[in-house]
Amino acid sequence: MAEIGLRSAANDDDGIVVLIQDGVLLDPDLDAPTLAVERDLEMRGLTAPERIDTVTYDELMTLMVDHEVTSFV
Repeated sequence: MAEIGLRSAANDDDGIVVLIQDGVLLDPDLDAPTLAVERDLEMRGLTAPERIDTVTYDELMTLMVDHEVTSFV
């Protein structure tokens, strides 16, 4: 499933990839802005790579309201 979502994001010039839950285990190499949810990283004892920014779930909800969400994978 993740492969399909990452492939879709790679073809979307305006796309933002958000890694949630076990998705934070991935380290996609994309030319798209990539975010990971802080709580999900913490729950798995991980830190985000330098090129991946972190967001809280509250910040993620704000992003989803402020921007058109076209795909959940």
